[in-house]
Amino acid sequence: MSSSRRAYLDWLRGVAVLCMIEWHVLASWTTAGDRTGDTWAVIQLIGGFAAPLFLFLAGLAVPFAIESGIARGRSAAEAAWAVQKRGWQVFLIAHLFRLQSFITNPGALFSSIFKPDILNILGLGLAGAAWLTGKLRRADGSIRRNGFLAGAAVILILTPWARVWWWPTLLHPRFEAYIRKVGNYGVFELFPWIALVLAGAYVGSLMVAQKDPARDSLLHHQFAAAGITLAAIGFLFAYTIPLPHKVAWAIEPWPLFLIQVGSMTAAIRIAWGLFRYRWVERTSGPLVLFGRTSLFVYWVHIELSFGFLSYPLHGALPLGWAAVGFVLMTVAMYFAARWWDSRPATPWIPAEIRAKS
Repeated sequence: MSSSRRAYLDWLRGVAVLCMIEWHVLASWTTAGDRTGDTWAVIQLIGGFAAPLFLFLAGLAVPFAIESGIARGRSAAEAAWAVQKRGWQVFLIAHLFRLQSFITNPGALFSSIFKPDILNILGLGLAGAAWLTGKLRRADGSIRRNGFLAGAAVILILTPWARVWWWPTLLHPRFEAYIRKVGNYGVFELFPWIALVLAGAYVGSLMVAQKDPARDSLLHHQFAAAGITLAAIGFLFAYTIPLPHKVAWAIEPWPLFLIQVGSMTAAIRIAWGLFRYRWVERTSGPLVLFGRTSLFVYWVHIELSFGFLSYPLHGALPLGWAAVGFVLMTVAMYFAARWWDSRPATPWIPAEIRAKS
């Protein structure tokens, strides 16, 4: 495995993949009676790290991708547009994935093709963050990175209001579900999830601006301090500081956002620190591989977890046996990822968006 400075970001994305497989397999295959108690709460907590980490790291990669395009001779506008197109491609892939699920599931509804899920939000987030990065770039090549924070703040401020706006009711419920939850018509929505992409783009812009490898240590220590502080503030507002009802309603999405962004920013420091040890680099190949092939693994394991091939297992296994299934699924996905990564080229995550490895 390469000792690249950025391989730890692929590793961190691989951690998200592992959390994703854990949650999807256990949520699909475990009997209803075993989905209770403290053990299941821990399983939910671990699985809950996957989506925010994917969105955050996708945003983090955007400034890297644009800088890479500029280094290859593109103008700033061309480089930003190339990443925007990648976002729209991921958005299209989300619908192709749903189309395949509709074809292979006899009980599926045609409208489910348009159901917003994590890939839909990730694709739109990539496109939006790339567009915003292009707009925030100065003539001297620096980025007015506070614009990312302003964009994330606007999303969070609007989130409570998005849940009471009247105009989304004019849309089909599948499209209203992009704005707010509507029954079972969507899984993820733009408010507030896309704010995680913008927060990741802010962190990525800080990393891109750091041209001196010798100062990486200071930057990552700052990530740890800032991350712990943000997470602590989020916990205070979520669990210890009583607020008037109207204030709590207005800031409802902020505590969780601060906890998530703080934890993930600190996790960058942890991953970077681990990769300073050679034994970690030597033994972390599977997670780095999962990080490089995350979209492929997502597509395949979702079908194996929820699709018709595993139908007899849906809700049929006690937790212990479902955990065995999780281990077997992880091993199977590792070999599938090795096969996919050995191909001459992969369209899922282009080299300039992937962390260098």
